[in-house]
Amino acid sequence: MPKVLVAIDGSAHAVAALRAAAHLFGDTATYTLVSIIPPWSTAVTMAADGELDWDASAGDPSGVRDRGASIGSSPFTPTADYIDSASEALQDFYLTEQRRAAEAAGISAVAHVMEAAGMKKRRIGRQICQCAEQHDVDVIVVGPHGSSHAGEVFLGSVSQYILHHASRPVLVVRADD
Repeated sequence: MPKVLVAIDGSAHAVAALRAAAHLFGDTATYTLVSIIPPWSTAVTMAADGELDWDASAGDPSGVRDRGASIGSSPFTPTADYIDSASEALQDFYLTEQRRAAEAAGISAVAHVMEAAGMKKRRIGRQICQCAEQHDVDVIVVGPHGSSHAGEVFLGSVSQYILHHASRPVLVVRADD
């Protein structure tokens, strides 16, 4: 029974990769899904929440100071609790994406979400390779890139890192456009 690791980043390409893996390896394979939270995601989450665009001269909209404080010209300095809250929200997001992808592919899987070990995308690829080693999988399955527009032209940097550094076979699956 093959052991398959699939990287899930919330993109359509990742879902297509898991569907392809399920089609190729069937429901008898053991699936491990891994998502790596990029280091910039917490800031993106806070920006989506409107926190990073806060105008300190406008007062305290919706209790922002309860979650952070204005420091000089810095618009918003989040508290440790708020950063933890944003990180937990991202963990939940990736676990939900993994569950949805597994359901769409018709398989059951073990889910793992980890925070990136550094600011560079190659470190995300390195963590995926390390996870493959730790779980002693037979194959790593990835999409060609995440949701960036540059990735539509080139193989993404995470996928490229995995292709060049993984110690086991790698399957790169292109999503149907």
